[in-house]
Amino acid sequence: MRDGFVNRVREAPGLMRGWLLFHRDLDPGTPEVPEVLRFQQAAREADIDLSVLHPHHFELVVGREEGWDVGYEGQPVARPDFIICRTGAETDYYTLALLRHFERCGVRLINGPAAIERVADKLHTLQCLSRAGLPIPRTILDTFPVDVDLVERELGFPVIVKTLKGTRGAGVLKCENRSQFEDLAGLLESAEAKADFILQHYVRASHGRDVRVLVVGGRVIAAMERRSLTGGFKSNVSLGGIGSAYNPPPEMAELAVRAADVLGLDVTGIDILFDEDGYRICEANSAPGFQGLERASGLDVPTAILRWIISTQDLALPASAANESDTLVNMAFGGRSGLRAISDRNSEYRAFSSAVGLRLIAAGMACLGHALGPPLLVDPRSRTGSGLRALYEGRTSADLPTLGDSEQERTLVVVLAVGIWAAILPWLAGAQAEVSGALSLMALSFPFLFMATAPSGRLRSSLSARMRREGR
Repeated sequence: MRDGFVNRVREAPGLMRGWLLFHRDLDPGTPEVPEVLRFQQAAREADIDLSVLHPHHFELVVGREEGWDVGYEGQPVARPDFIICRTGAETDYYTLALLRHFERCGVRLINGPAAIERVADKLHTLQCLSRAGLPIPRTILDTFPVDVDLVERELGFPVIVKTLKGTRGAGVLKCENRSQFEDLAGLLESAEAKADFILQHYVRASHGRDVRVLVVGGRVIAAMERRSLTGGFKSNVSLGGIGSAYNPPPEMAELAVRAADVLGLDVTGIDILFDEDGYRICEANSAPGFQGLERASGLDVPTAILRWIISTQDLALPASAANESDTLVNMAFGGRSGLRAISDRNSEYRAFSSAVGLRLIAAGMACLGHALGPPLLVDPRSRTGSGLRALYEGRTSADLPTLGDSEQERTLVVVLAVGIWAAILPWLAGAQAEVSGALSLMALSFPFLFMATAPSGRLRSSLSARMRREGR
């Protein structure tokens, strides 16, 4: 036994083996420890051999020829089937380096090092979400001396002050007015505070309440509304708030799933604020606490996570999954190199367009063949078969649109105009009525397909933003 860790790395042949990385002693008085013990209990019930290991107790040697050479407390350990990391925002460099090594060795990580590092920094999280076009509170990175005029102009008062790293509501406070903020800024500057801060617009509609949405494997499995009992602005259950079961509307659920996708999180708690005209993402967690969520929803969270791991273990990719766009390009053109080869062979635009169109038609016919053809004649290992299976089983990461509302509107107008022109063209060319009609219907389906596959609320939010600009 060392530093309170009573778990040793067991080798039970025939069982699925996993590790849970945790960076503290297993003291029941530590807030996160009961959740770790709940994972162990759920693992035993699911016949999973789950060892709780401290990341700093590994011996890591990089450069040896062996594919797997990892030691723990002086003893060699066998490769696990999966690793759950529960270090969250307190993940340090050593743990990240360890996770990167396991990732290169092909071990399934939940969550991976890039995603954990991305959400450990609250500003980086917001930057990624904003780039993907997801709604967040307006945010400023604080610098000294603080430009109070800039803060008042861009954010207004009250204003939320946060440290870049913090958990369970720690490191967050609200300044009610300019005078209070100036006092805080002066205090921090005179004390030569080393911590970095961000300043956020205060979302009044969500005072003292928010929603924690638990996303596992790209699906919402539970949610709770958290409310402050003291009238304060913090709603964290760990700070005395109360949680109640909540059925998130489709727009909120879709927002949480998209946020998890953007941040690359397999398991995450997405905190969402209520806004006057919708919702805003407050932050994301790579190792979300779930004691309050379990009490509110009745869901056995560790069991749900482990069941998802078991059901997807054979489908899991050792490396990061390909983007949906890369999968589609591979299905139609044999990869981006194939697309570039078409461009190299066709110096004229019209010839290039014709070649691309024919490849897209061929890819569409191949997909229909997989849908309509007899199973014995369909090759699931073909380029089309493997691509369709990856898309169907969710083993790709979504390329979410990064265009703003105005760019999306212009894109829709362009697609609509091109669709109408393509529908008219066969008639102008004098083709037979049957052929012209079929081609016209095909061309007009593209604008409707564009609108039907638009991310939830995109066009509606665009219209709302336009009405606000026009003062309606």
